[in-house]
Amino acid sequence: MRTGATGGARRTGALRWRSLSRTISKDELFSRLGLAPGQPVVLQALEDAGISRVAKPNISEEKQPAAAAVVAERFIRVCTRGDCRKRAPELAGGREVAQALDAAHCEVCSGSTNKSAVDEMVEAFRAVGWRRLCVVGGSPNARQDFESLVAGRIELRMVDGTLNHSGAQARTNLEWADRVANWGGTQLNHKVSTLYTGPKVIQFARRSVQELAKAMTESARRAK
Repeated sequence: MRTGATGGARRTGALRWRSLSRTISKDELFSRLGLAPGQPVVLQALEDAGISRVAKPNISEEKQPAAAAVVAERFIRVCTRGDCRKRAPELAGGREVAQALDAAHCEVCSGSTNKSAVDEMVEAFRAVGWRRLCVVGGSPNARQDFESLVAGRIELRMVDGTLNHSGAQARTNLEWADRVANWGGTQLNHKVSTLYTGPKVIQFARRSVQELAKAMTESARRAK
């Protein structure tokens, strides 16, 4: 009797272990992986990798890491924004485009239009061999945000447009920079802005970091 009881206990334990290996819906899996649900091309990729057949609505939770590896290798997650869709092939490295769950999971903009615009600006600068940008004006927060998004990929000089500024300082910045952004419509004194003139200087009067980056991108593309 003791042997039978032991065998029964083992079987019960095995069943309990199996029950702990729970299944989740594929919609839930897609959500965890930052993907919009029900995308046939992703479902087919999981089947091709031997992870789960397309027809199965659920999947073992234990297979999530393997599924994540397939998604990372085969797909770039992109939101529905037109500019992100346009830029995706440049960043994909041969991967296919899959719809991101939301903008926060987009590998192009990460939910930030500022980030996407600055990334595009940096690429445009590199394409024409520019490495140095001087920005004149902008609020302290805007300058900080812009510098953070550039993240050292090009050299920056950020000029506080509210402080006294000499002609000599302006000439030094003009000689140093590949382009100068006169960020009008922000905290920029007229006495400072007028020090910056010439073919390198781009004048514009919009406040956002996104618009600053776009203006610099357009300037670089015109220079090709």
